[in-house]
Amino acid sequence: MTDPKVTPMKPRAKFARAITVIVPIKGHPVLIDDAIASVQREIEAGTVQRLIAVNDGCEYAETLESLAAWQALMGDRMRVLHCRNAGLSAARNRGIELAVQTDPGLEAIFLLDADNMLVEGAGGRMRALLERHPQADWFYPDFDFFGQNGHYITERSYDLLFHAQINLCEAGSLIRRRVLDQGIRFDENMKRGYEDWDFWLSAAKAGFRGHSAAQPLLLYRKRPASMLSNSHDADAELRRYLKQKHAWLFNTPKLLALEAARFPRFAVIEGTGPTARLMTDPAQSRDVTLEELERQIMAHLAEPFANHAPQYLVFLREGVSARLIEHRLIHNFFWTAERRWTRAEHRPDFDLFFLDRSVQGHRICNDRGNPAHMADGVIIDLRALHDLISGQPEDRLRQIDHAPSGFNISSWSLSPEQMTPLDSSRTASAPELLRSFVLTLSRSRFRSALAQSWEWREQGGAIDRATANRIPRSVVDGGVVFPLLKQAGRRDIGFVVPIFDFGGVEKVVASMAREFAEHGWRCHLFVASDRPIHPDGWALQAFASVNWLSDPSALDWTGTEFLGTAEPSWGNWHEKADLIGLLSGMDVVVNAHSGALHKVADHLRRLGVMMIDHEHLLERSTYGRNYGPPKLALAYEYAYDLILTCSEALRRWMHSHGTPREKLMAVVNAPGYPLPHGARERIAARPPREPGQPLRVLFMGRLDPQKGVHRLSAIFHSLALSAPQIELTIAGGSVVDPHQVDFTFPRGTRMLGPVRGAEALTDLLLNTDIMLLPSHYEGLPLSVLEAQRCGVVVIATDVGAMDEAIQNGTTGFILPEAGCEAAFVTQILALEADRALLAQVSRDADRMARDWSLATQPLLVWLNRRESGANAALDEGAEDLDMYRSMK
Repeated sequence: MTDPKVTPMKPRAKFARAITVIVPIKGHPVLIDDAIASVQREIEAGTVQRLIAVNDGCEYAETLESLAAWQALMGDRMRVLHCRNAGLSAARNRGIELAVQTDPGLEAIFLLDADNMLVEGAGGRMRALLERHPQADWFYPDFDFFGQNGHYITERSYDLLFHAQINLCEAGSLIRRRVLDQGIRFDENMKRGYEDWDFWLSAAKAGFRGHSAAQPLLLYRKRPASMLSNSHDADAELRRYLKQKHAWLFNTPKLLALEAARFPRFAVIEGTGPTARLMTDPAQSRDVTLEELERQIMAHLAEPFANHAPQYLVFLREGVSARLIEHRLIHNFFWTAERRWTRAEHRPDFDLFFLDRSVQGHRICNDRGNPAHMADGVIIDLRALHDLISGQPEDRLRQIDHAPSGFNISSWSLSPEQMTPLDSSRTASAPELLRSFVLTLSRSRFRSALAQSWEWREQGGAIDRATANRIPRSVVDGGVVFPLLKQAGRRDIGFVVPIFDFGGVEKVVASMAREFAEHGWRCHLFVASDRPIHPDGWALQAFASVNWLSDPSALDWTGTEFLGTAEPSWGNWHEKADLIGLLSGMDVVVNAHSGALHKVADHLRRLGVMMIDHEHLLERSTYGRNYGPPKLALAYEYAYDLILTCSEALRRWMHSHGTPREKLMAVVNAPGYPLPHGARERIAARPPREPGQPLRVLFMGRLDPQKGVHRLSAIFHSLALSAPQIELTIAGGSVVDPHQVDFTFPRGTRMLGPVRGAEALTDLLLNTDIMLLPSHYEGLPLSVLEAQRCGVVVIATDVGAMDEAIQNGTTGFILPEAGCEAAFVTQILALEADRALLAQVSRDADRMARDWSLATQPLLVWLNRRESGANAALDEGAEDLDMYRSMK
């Protein structure tokens, strides 16, 4: 039998705070003597009450002999459990149960592995921690190793955000009984490691928090191979398990909120005032003096594991923020700025930003070169800032504001439509602001601290605090996370489009967003390309933010084909990750024809984002073959919770091609813009077109093959010959190469070009009698619905879902495609002759006007039911339900 070589135990002292040490044993028959002896020493000192040894089926006879000898020596101050081997988690749990049952006055337990030892005086240190920090629920120690040399400190200020990144707390920690009384135990299914990490996260989920002991409580035996090193080998697999189990923590909104609370991502210096703004979400910031920001930066550079400073410094000309906020571009500015730093192929000294004025649409440019005028913004990260103040002579630093810049720079710009210009003659440029601040840092009284070492132990259990912004990326495959915090009681919905011009898809998205906003949702527009975004007066009003994923390749339709429809070539790992990071904070994402989004839809859905696809148009080739976005939607149907269609006809087509009926919902189109004030009264007072007054015939749309431009040419020429009194008008722009145009229009045709804006469109339609749409293919055209609302009689080809908008002969006329040019002329001449019929169809068309509030109501009801179901399924406990709601 092993001889412990210790003196007999003295009579047990009375304990003000009872502490029990639990030692699971498997495979260390000799080393357990050192572990138990270290506990016996603390019991002898009167600071630890009891030892519980759990023999987890150790096969060595020597283990049984040693435990028996110690039991005989220590009496009832040691309890021994002999169990079949069930793993480390089970052994610890059995020890915990025995500790709780044995000592009603138990205050805390300490978990000690059989090959480690308590430091001398550990019991007294534990009791002091319990007394001094009554609010703390567990205490995690620093580490001194033996066997292999090493020492490291742990995170001094416990933070749940950092605990999501690394396991801050060793299993050898002091745990208050109140944690155990809540049923927190080790996961017995985790046999490959990280079971202690899981334990602490489970405690944190229940509202408990750790506290740094700031000193070693045990001596840790370090060997080249151990269970911990094996768990590191299985790191990716174990992390996946933790993320799935603790989805309450590993989600973008939660991690982003934790980051913003203590570790703001950006420091913004705007203008020449004495303060800077610290923030993660630009809508929620706090002011600090420039002196305080200087102190934070220098403290961080001196000791990055103890002091935080924002990862990015942003210098802005005065007035830039106000203009970005006015045009809803402020969040995308910060996301794009961070993304440019993260994905830069060659890291610049700093990144220049220009805010320009556009006369047509919001625009983004990814490369402005090195222009000879001063920038409106400068972005720099802490690493580049450190390089500037430590690696550049002061004379060179004074040249930061030269234009063109002599430094290694990158550049980009945003150009909002009709922006109020910045007054560059009276405000300091961003490079001037950067120069001033960099010179201040280079002369800082704190600079000598950068040469000092402030901690002799290594930073093994702590995180560089400026990298807090990377932790939310861990749940989105490393993608840059959109800096948008949740608002209490509001859900966020993102609408993703490949372009946002003046087309029907864009108008539908804007109209749906308007309805969602009126029901309390926070709406966000995401354009997955670098194409301009056209506000069109009203189209962006419902959106809280307007954003680009400014990758040109997102529109490069040269990728893999599915059923004859090609995907974009876009989609390397960081492009996908960044799109996930951009959208992962949304509660709902609606994809309106973005091929890029299809590639990450399933990932977003697995992150808990409700994914909805919205299909509008099945295109048709010259040879009559169907292709287009609905075909790609069939390929990615599995990745979406719901698929919307603009018409019942398209819903039936999607179902007939394999989409489950339960995943389909028709949100039938309504007019594509809101009527301006007073327009309803003008429509009601619209006089009938009397005989003798020339009919006014309009084509409104793109002059392209889809819309039947060649048919339109033939119809107009025929009308000009047979009824020259008819007024012919075309409102729309050509998308056909002018050098390849092979059609003409009669000399008297009014060519208005694109007509934009609710007032102009309404005026045009109120001065129109008949609208033609001789298309080769359509979905459910908004122009038809807009015309009918104004009492215009529509004549269209029988394509798409035209019969869902027009009751032939009652609210308009639908003509077969075969020989349609002659049929159009015949129908127009008949209405020219029969003004009573024209007036009746006009009145009937107006009465059939659709409304977006009715169109979207089934979708809103569906989303509310789904959210209610998700809430009910989260947990059977009300505490977890409250946590979910606060997270959302």
